[in-house]
Amino acid sequence: MDTKVQTMLLMALATLLILVLAVNAADHLDTYANAVSRPASPRGRFLLNVTPRTNTCKYNKSICRQTGSAGPDCCDEVCVDKSTDFNNCGSCGHDCHFGKTCCDGDCVDLQKDEDNCGRCGLVCPRRISTHNLHGRCENGLCDYN
Repeated sequence: MDTKVQTMLLMALATLLILVLAVNAADHLDTYANAVSRPASPRGRFLLNVTPRTNTCKYNKSICRQTGSAGPDCCDEVCVDKSTDFNNCGSCGHDCHFGKTCCDGDCVDLQKDEDNCGRCGLVCPRRISTHNLHGRCENGLCDYN
């Protein structure tokens, strides 16, 4: 390949790299500006990134009700939703066993539960027969016979 062509190709790649870096820097500029505009912490510079213990939901329950929170409930200083959390189903520390899912705070088997058949809240239609007074759920599907 000709030296001039190699030089032009190298210049084009360098220009493209500079453009990509400039766009990436512009995307993060707002985040940096917001971080710089916050008031300085009285703590030392090495502790600035450490969250104080009192800034958890254990001490401030309103943290869990803020937008973007994992849920409205506080368990072990972590925000969770006790109506759907597998490890805190209905109450803190109540784990759903293997094969069970947390639906409205209860551990249920989505393969057999006629009130949560295949997914939470899917109720199998009720029918009256000699053997069955409720809808039947088998393998996560309602029995429509």
